[in-house]
This record gives sequence, C-alpha cells and structure tokens, in this order.
Amino acid sequence: MSVSSQFLKFLLFLIYPILLFVSVHFGNRNEFSVILVVAFVLPLYFYFLSDILFLFGNRFYLFLLYGIFLRVVVIGSPAVWSDDIYRYLFDAKLFLNGILPYHHTPREFLELGNTSNLGLDFLFLKMNSPDYYSVYPLLLQIFYSFGTLLGSIFGNSLVGIQILFVAVESINLTLIRKLYPHSENQSYWFYFGNPIVIIEGVSQMHPEVLVVTGFLFLFILRPNWFRLFSFFILTQLKLNLFLFVFGFRGDKRFWIRLAFVLLVSLLIWKLTVFSDLLLQGSSGIGLFFHSFRFAGILEPFFYFILSIFEGEYLSGVISFSILGFILFYLFKEQCFYRLTKWNSFLVLYSLFLLFSPVIHPWYWIPWILFMIEKKNAKKILSSVIFLAFLSYGMYVYYEFVYIHWLVSILILGLYGKKQINYLRKTA
Repeated sequence: MSVSSQFLKFLLFLIYPILLFVSVHFGNRNEFSVILVVAFVLPLYFYFLSDILFLFGNRFYLFLLYGIFLRVVVIGSPAVWSDDIYRYLFDAKLFLNGILPYHHTPREFLELGNTSNLGLDFLFLKMNSPDYYSVYPLLLQIFYSFGTLLGSIFGNSLVGIQILFVAVESINLTLIRKLYPHSENQSYWFYFGNPIVIIEGVSQMHPEVLVVTGFLFLFILRPNWFRLFSFFILTQLKLNLFLFVFGFRGDKRFWIRLAFVLLVSLLIWKLTVFSDLLLQGSSGIGLFFHSFRFAGILEPFFYFILSIFEGEYLSGVISFSILGFILFYLFKEQCFYRLTKWNSFLVLYSLFLLFSPVIHPWYWIPWILFMIEKKNAKKILSSVIFLAFLSYGMYVYYEFVYIHWLVSILILGLYGKKQINYLRKTA
C-alpha cells in the first residue's frame, strides 16, 4: 500500500469524528436539507470505513480507544435531534427533591406552585410532553438524577449525563469484546462506529445504551441468578423488554425463579409508573397503543384499513395484539428453542420493531447489538442508519410519513426476503 493511499485512509478516520461533531452541534431536525445530508453522509461513511478497518491490524485496544474517542467527541452537544432529555431532566429534578414524578403532569406540577424554586420553567418550555404523565421507570429516574448531580460539577446537566453515557459505553465496548473475543474488527464496527448508537445513545442521551449493557451482562454471566438479575434490570429500564421472557429456556425450577423476577418487576412498575392505571392509559404509556405513531413498519397497514371505518385509533392495539399472538404461537411451537439465545433475542426484537406503531431512531440500538455477529450485515445496518435519520423528516413535513414508509417497506422487505430465502436453503 502506497504512503499516499494509507494517509488518505487514515484521513478518513479523522474526518468521521468531525462529521459526528458537526451533526450533533449543528444538526436541525426542522431543516429537511440538513436531515437529508445527515441521512446520506453518515451511513455512507459508516459503510466505507468498515472496509478499511484493517489499518488497525491486531491492535484491538487502539480500535477500542477510537470507538471511545468517537463518543467523547459528542460530549457537550445540545439536544438538537431529540428533546426527550428535557423530560428526563424535569423528572430528575423532582426526584432529587423527594418528589415522585408519576402523579401529575409537568403542567400540573408547575401549577401547584411548590416547585417554583427548582428551576423547572426552562425544561418545561423545551420538553415535548408537558401534558403527559411520566412513563420512565424508577431505575431511569435514578440514573438521570445521578447524571444531573454529576452535571452540577460542570455547570451543565447535559454534559454530566453524556459523560455518564460515555462511561457506560466504554463498558459496553469492552463487554462486546469479551462476549466475542475472536471476532473481526468489522463485526465490532457494527456497534463501535455506528452513528445511531453514538448520536442517539450518547449525544441525545437515550437509555437504550443502558439496555445494551443489560443484555451484555445477561449473555456473559453464567450463573442463573446473575442472568435473572440482569433480566430484572432490563425490565426496569423499558416496559417492552418483558417480551424477552419468550427467549429463555430452562427447567421447571428456572421458570419458577423467572416468574418470581417478573412479579417483583411488575410490582415495582405498579407502585411507580402505573400507580394510577387510568391516567397512564389516557395520557401516558397508553398513548403508544392509541395515539402515538412514528415511522412504523406494519402498523400503517392496519391504520389505513381501519381509517375506512373511522377506527384508526385502534391500529396500535391491533398491531400489538397480533404481535402477542405471534409470540405465543412461536413459544408454543418451541420455535425459539431451535435458535441460539442470541438469535432468539434478535427475532423477538425484530418482531417488536415490525409491529410497533412507534420506531424512533434510538429504538434500533439494541437491534444493532444483536446484529454484531451477522455476516454481510454491513449493507442492512447502513440502510437502517439511513432510514433512522431520514425519519426526522416527519418533523418537517407530515406527509413525509408516506414516503418514509414506502422506502422502509422497500429496503426492509428486500432484506427480509433474502433472509427467508437463506433460511429455506439452510433448513
């Protein structure tokens, strides 16, 4: 390899963190031209850099440091792509002052008057859910509260939380290496250099990064009690992670222990988030079943059909109900027992993404983790990065939802067809 060619490839690795820095500091989800540039440039860079990872040779720790560096670069970035963090901070400030955020909406808290000294007004104006009840479980309240305390040292809560996420991601990258000690750098790159993980996970501070940590511990730890505790932690991070119970296998004694873990986890959810089921159903988590829609894949089919009968508000319920029937059928037929646990979890989460009415870009982060060991996954991962960032176009033009949906069906449909054909040949 000539010196000039090697220098050029080295230069590409230096440009990538600059692109990430510009994307998180100067990005704008309300500017369609900016969205298009990010949606095209980042996946292309991710794709082509995966072909020149041989420059790292056998120096994995240099490659690991580069992955961490990509995350450090986005520390200090504002919330330009997602405003969810302002609700996390609002809840955290309440939590740090001994107030559970589940019994009132942010608007109601401000109207009560006893929170005027907490500095919540700015967060209230920036958040996207002033009239919704908090859907974030107790463990997330603790995490973001700790990040808020850390941020007080730097005079910026966002920086504190981002530093915390970089620390978590450093653990994740190390655990991925431990889980797959003999994999090539290209497989690691699927997660290490993925712009969805870096931007949505670290810069925009979404908790799916913590979900990755939970899954890694679940797969690495061998004793059943440690694995059950990891699953308990997962179910305390996101409600949809309860569906992974279908991916477990074991004897009767194991299932009794698992049932106990599920009951304890559900009890904590009931005492916190679901302390008032009616309020959560109408203006909380229930909105994902009857009101919230964003970049869904199969749910729009049900929405269009139901809209003919003016019953489109049921599209989420029907979509999740069909998902439930499929999961019970596959479990009953012991389909997951024929797969490795890693593949069964990939199938479970893929089914969730297929039927969910809401697929924000950061929802893909656990799926990216499950794709690490898949051969020839570079193209589909690059396509998912493109689709994820392209979905921000819906914030600019509502009608863009139809274009994005058609593109998603085309890209993911072609990939799904190839996978089905592959399974038929190898069956």
